Amino acid sequence: MGTKQPNAFGLFDMLGNVWEWCWDYADPARYADYRVLRGGGWADKHWSVRASVRRGSMPSARLDDVGFRIVSGAVGDGSTPAAQGWSRQADEERAQISGALPVGWTPLRT
Repeated sequence: MGTKQPNAFGLFDMLGNVWEWCWDYADPARYADYRVLRGGGWADKHWSVRASVRRGSMPSARLDDVGFRIVSGAVGDGSTPAAQGWSRQADEERAQISGALPVGWTPLRT
């Protein structure tokens, strides 16, 4: 790790190790519960090693070139806004919505 130059944000090794498992549904209308994978993996062609490249996979699939990123919020006094991510409160609010969901929201599976 860290053997190549960092990206424009100063981060190392963000692409190409494994496909990154994401929370988003790939396309619920066509692929049911498939989740999005992004960024290409070590076994893929060079063109797939970009954050804009995506594919889908079932949550139960076991693949040797798929992983996920573990992150932690910043420690501080709470004066900075929280990072975007999973929120129990947001899921509970979403579960109460009837009708069409706002653009960009994914349906909850029950």
